[in-house]
Amino acid sequence: MGYRDRTMRNRFMQGLLFGLAGLVFSGVPSFALPVDPAHLASELKMNPETIRVKLSDLGRVLTIRGTALALSLAKKPELGNVQANEWLIDCKRSLIFEPATQKTRQIPRSGILIESISGILSVNEKHFREQIVVYPKELLSPYDESVRKNSECLVVNHLPVEKYLEGVVNSEFNSQWAEPAVEAQIIAARTYALYQMREMRKDKGRVYDVESTQKDQVYAGMDRADSKASELVQKTRGLIMIPRGSASKDPIKAFYHASCGGRTLSPEKVWGTPFKGFTRGVRCGFCNNAPSSNWDLKLSFHEIESRIWRGIERDSPNRRFFPKSYLQNPERWYLMGVKTEADGALPVRMPAEALTAEAREKIQRDGAEGGHVRELVFSFVDRSNLRNKIKVAMNAYAARNWIDPARLKSTWFQVATLGRSVLFRGKGFGHGVGMCQWGAKSMGEKGFTRDEILKHYYPGVKIARISI
Repeated sequence: MGYRDRTMRNRFMQGLLFGLAGLVFSGVPSFALPVDPAHLASELKMNPETIRVKLSDLGRVLTIRGTALALSLAKKPELGNVQANEWLIDCKRSLIFEPATQKTRQIPRSGILIESISGILSVNEKHFREQIVVYPKELLSPYDESVRKNSECLVVNHLPVEKYLEGVVNSEFNSQWAEPAVEAQIIAARTYALYQMREMRKDKGRVYDVESTQKDQVYAGMDRADSKASELVQKTRGLIMIPRGSASKDPIKAFYHASCGGRTLSPEKVWGTPFKGFTRGVRCGFCNNAPSSNWDLKLSFHEIESRIWRGIERDSPNRRFFPKSYLQNPERWYLMGVKTEADGALPVRMPAEALTAEAREKIQRDGAEGGHVRELVFSFVDRSNLRNKIKVAMNAYAARNWIDPARLKSTWFQVATLGRSVLFRGKGFGHGVGMCQWGAKSMGEKGFTRDEILKHYYPGVKIARISI
C-alpha cells in the first residue's frame, strides 16, 4: 500500500472512529454495483447442510480482507459485484468503504455478501470459511434486542455444518482429550446445531441459526481448528441423537455444560419446559476434578442491586418476576436481603462462616435433584416509606444470568449474608442440563465409549446417522 493509499485509509478510519472525516449518514453517496458477469459472486448459500452463524464481539468498525473479495447484494448477486482485497465497514452508519477506489456505499437492508475466491477471509483478523453476510444495524429484528442497542453490525457466517463443527471443538472443549469424549461432544454439538437450524428457519424473518457465543455454542471460526478436530468431525459425520422410540430422525436440543457438580438437571427444572429426549437428570460423579468443582463468590448488596437494574433494562422477558411498583422506579427500593428456595428435598441453608465438612457432605449426598436452587428471593424496603416492603422470587437460572453467569457459575449453591454482602458457595459450572463436559472427559479417560457417554447423560435418546 503506497503512501497516498495509507493516508486516505487512515483519514477514513479517523472519520469512522471520531466523526472527523465529514461523513454523515444522509450525505454519503450510494454507488450502484456494476454488472460484471465474469466475476459474479456465488449465490447466498442456504442448503440444508449450511448453517448461519451470528458472529459476536467484532467491534463497531470491521476490516474484511481476503484474496479477490467479491462483494454483491446478498439476495441478488446476479446484479453484479465489486472486487477488492479489503473492505472497511462502519457499522454505526451502515457504510462500506473500498480503500482502493475510496468509494463509500450504504449497506442495504437485505445485506451484502462477501466471499473470497480462496474460500477464506478475515474479519478484524479473525478467519472464517465460505461466506460472510453483513446486515445494517437498522435491520435488527425483534429478536435482536442486544444488537439493536449497540453499534455493531449483524454479521453472519454461512458455511457447511461439518466445517462449523471444526471451529466449535476447541472453543467448547479440547480436541486432545480422550477420543471417545471428543467424539461424544462433537455428536452433541452437531445435534444441537441441526435442532437450531430446523427451529430458526420456521421463522422466515430470521437471518441466522445460532450465535457464536455460549448462548448457543462457542465458535471461533478457523482460528482454533486443528487437524485432530477435523479428523474426529469426519469420523462422526452425520451422527446425531434422536428421541428413543422416535420414527423420524428429528434431532434433540442437545444441551451440554462445563461441569454439573455431581448431578445433572432435567430441562423442566431449569427452564420450566420439557424437551424431547430428556427424561430425567442423572448422577454424574465424574467431574470432581473439574476446575469449577467448588467455588465462592462474594457480592455486596449494592452490586446485586446494580445487576438487577441492568437486567431489567436489557432482559424484558424476565422483568415479569418484578412487580410494577419496582419496575417503575427501581432506585426507590433498598435491598435488604437475599435468600433461596431449594430444588427437591435438600434444604439450602448456610451459617455465616464457611461450610463445615458435614455441610459439604450433605451437598454431595444424593437428593431429588441435588442442591440446586429453584428461586432467589430478594427482599426490598421502600426508601421513602420503610413500612412498605416487597419480596421478589426470581427463577434461579434467570437470576444467575442477571447477576454474573461467569462468576455465579451454576444454580447449585448456598448463600450466607455477611453484613451488607452475600457469599455464594457452590459447585459446578453451567446450567446443568445434558452432558457434563468434564464428566465426559473423565469417562473417556476411564475407557467408556462415546455411545456409553452419550447414553449416560442423555438416557432418553438413541444415536442415528443422517445424510449431510
